[in-house]
Amino acid sequence: MLFKNREALVSHGHREGRALALDILEAGLAAGDPYANTRKLIRIEGNRLLVGGQPHMDVSGYGDEVVDLDEIENIYVIGAGKAVQCQARALEDILGDRLTAGAITIKRGEPANLERIVVTEGAHPVPDEGSVEGTRRLVEIAQRVTPRDLVFTVFSDGASSLSPLPAAGVTLDDLRALYRLAIKYGSQGIIIRPMSYFSQVSRGRIMKMIHPARSINLVMQVGLFSRWHGQLPKNSSFPPSWPPGLNRMADDVPTFKAQPWYDELPTSMRDVFERMDPAYDVPALSEFEEMRMSFWQPIDLYQMVDGARAKAEELGISGAILSSHLTAISGEAANVLVQIAIECERYGRPFTPPVALITGGHLEVPVGDATGVGGRNQEFALTSAALLGSGRLASKRIVVAAMDSDGTDGPGTQLVGGEYICMAGGLVDGYTLEEAAQRGVDINAELANHNATMPLMDLDSAIHTGNTGTCLGDLRVTLVL
Repeated sequence: MLFKNREALVSHGHREGRALALDILEAGLAAGDPYANTRKLIRIEGNRLLVGGQPHMDVSGYGDEVVDLDEIENIYVIGAGKAVQCQARALEDILGDRLTAGAITIKRGEPANLERIVVTEGAHPVPDEGSVEGTRRLVEIAQRVTPRDLVFTVFSDGASSLSPLPAAGVTLDDLRALYRLAIKYGSQGIIIRPMSYFSQVSRGRIMKMIHPARSINLVMQVGLFSRWHGQLPKNSSFPPSWPPGLNRMADDVPTFKAQPWYDELPTSMRDVFERMDPAYDVPALSEFEEMRMSFWQPIDLYQMVDGARAKAEELGISGAILSSHLTAISGEAANVLVQIAIECERYGRPFTPPVALITGGHLEVPVGDATGVGGRNQEFALTSAALLGSGRLASKRIVVAAMDSDGTDGPGTQLVGGEYICMAGGLVDGYTLEEAAQRGVDINAELANHNATMPLMDLDSAIHTGNTGTCLGDLRVTLVL
């Protein structure tokens, strides 16, 4: 069962609506299952390894691949991220004894279930010593491959903190400070762009180690990767395996200096940028022209939101995907979605109830100096509860469910300490504010401190799944019944 506390979640409030919302969430996640979709993409027939038959998964645009296994000496699997273990397990099952070795790094707390691939646990969202050790294991494999070898790489969201290897003169503590700035300012861009200059593996550096072996690269992120159409991409991206694009230090540093967080960067990093040190710049794109590599995306968020919509229709509820890739401040997004739901309930527009308003994407919560424990989906749910419980937006016919598809919404214990369980999200309705008053929970006060986890737990409204094995960003369902 995906939801470990389902019985408690549906035991109060709008019980029927809560059960329907959970069913829709579960179907959405099932549609984006990394294991099943990797098995669809890759198979072995006789002595041939076949990759393809799924044109929507083809990122590089080189077309279907056929690998003569008689010409391959060793096959390796390396990678890191919050959703790579399911893909690695699929590769173990496909390759069997043909798999020579492998190493991946997963988020701490996810049970390891691989047999031939070494699994290292690292920390997310702020890297730790385990993250660095796991990266060293990837590098050791990448540096020993030969032209007769085949390497599968598997990188997903979370790879930036699970595959760091500090550049010369930069420490793990320096990297950790950078990640904390991203949390403080609510911007992942602080990690993705400056980090590319302080890692020994990012921006395609790991691919330089693999070359001249052949590589098949499986990548995952919240949205769709831009398609290459057979040409090297001029844009960069977060997976270490992705080519470096055209951006260089000379272009980035002036932008960095204009940001409010620049002066808070560790001294070692600012010194590199002030000197414009070419030793830290990313590789030239031309170095990748001769590499034997292809890129595929077995899962994407569109599979997830489409799966949720299909389940709603199966349950007799209209499914409306309002945005597959919504990016906004969590509380502001909740306010807009609740107002649209009220418009549906009272006036039958833009959709007639019963309807499920579905959104994917990746919300943000700039926490500043707040000390609360929570996550973007929990804050979305708790904000919705406050809106639906009183005032002009009050309604007993609306249910809101929001969760991070990887099952861990927010940093949990890593940044705050204590015996907190990292929740996946929240499930609320028009009764939640009344229940909070009865239990002495001040929702608005908790929101002011970005403290969503404990209030939702106290109200039996925090969704608990543990690691789900996928990583497709947020999935939210606002039901109007």
